Amino acid sequence: MATITVLVTRGSAVATLPADVIERAGGRPAARDGAEIVALFDSPTAAVAAAVALHQRCGEAELASGLDVGDLGPDGAYGRTLAAARQLSEAAGSGRIVISDLIRLLAPSVEVTALPPAPPSGSGGPTTSTAAAHVVRWEPAPGPPALRTIIAEDAVLIRKGLERLLADEGFVVVAGVGDHDALLAAARAEPALDLVVTDIRMPPTFTDEGLRAAAELRAARPDLAVLVLSQHIEPAAATTLLASNPTAVGYLLKERVAEIDEFVAACRTVAAGGAVIDPLVTEQLMAAEQGRGGLDALSAREREVLERIAAGASNRAIAATLFCSEKTVESHVRSIFTKLDLPDDPDGNRRVAAAVRWLSDGRRRATEAGRM
Repeated sequence: MATITVLVTRGSAVATLPADVIERAGGRPAARDGAEIVALFDSPTAAVAAAVALHQRCGEAELASGLDVGDLGPDGAYGRTLAAARQLSEAAGSGRIVISDLIRLLAPSVEVTALPPAPPSGSGGPTTSTAAAHVVRWEPAPGPPALRTIIAEDAVLIRKGLERLLADEGFVVVAGVGDHDALLAAARAEPALDLVVTDIRMPPTFTDEGLRAAAELRAARPDLAVLVLSQHIEPAAATTLLASNPTAVGYLLKERVAEIDEFVAACRTVAAGGAVIDPLVTEQLMAAEQGRGGLDALSAREREVLERIAAGASNRAIAATLFCSEKTVESHVRSIFTKLDLPDDPDGNRRVAAAVRWLSDGRRRATEAGRM
């Protein structure tokens, strides 16, 4: 008779747990509601690995998991094992993963400590004895790397605010500068630099010094991530920044800095090789493109998806914004790539290429309109 390992995870963070964590570990989500998720595994070791991954994903959030192994009936029934795993999850307490003694025997490589015995509940006796249960040792997932960053902004109060903000978020701010020449000098003195955050307009002329410095630095170091900040919407600056190397770049309005989580996420996205374009810029260009050719092959929904791609959003974030499933978003993205004639890219840069195509087309249209 076949055996099955059942994982029951409970807690306030269950609603945010992605099913793909379970599936990547070889499990099968079996049931889910607002407070509990049940998954089935053929391997006890895989089940424990999935539980650890779920807890790491949630960090300090309230989450408790219980695992047990038992017979899988000929009709696929696993009710007794589910009851035992659920009891272990209830005994676990926040932040703990508790496994039965049988799982401990079948997965000897898992590091455990003993579960302290609980006082009798008077409920008629447990399906699995919690006295023989074990707590799995697990460590939080490593945080994102400390990104070595330069801030270039001539307004001292804004520069100091950005330095403090990024330092509080775990970035290493190696320099704060106020003009074009100082930015170039600081970047050249820091060979391990990861990210430059710069204003477009800085002394001496307050035109495009920051943009020119960013272009010069990226020409010498194509892997250097650059996030450009602007007081006003300047689509031409965004397309200029993206034109030569549409990866690890970003263009945001300064008002976006007030949205701290959004700004920090943009910094990390750019440093990871992505492209982020301010939503107000993308909205303006999208409105200009309505009925003007170039992107007319896209449906209204596909244009909405492309707008959010250009803003650096993931498929999951787009699905949440548009109130649809990730599979629906994936279908739209594939259609966009096909309609824009973007070939499959082993480096995964088709999303960036789509955004660049859109921005470049918008810039061309704007130029043509200005000549009329």
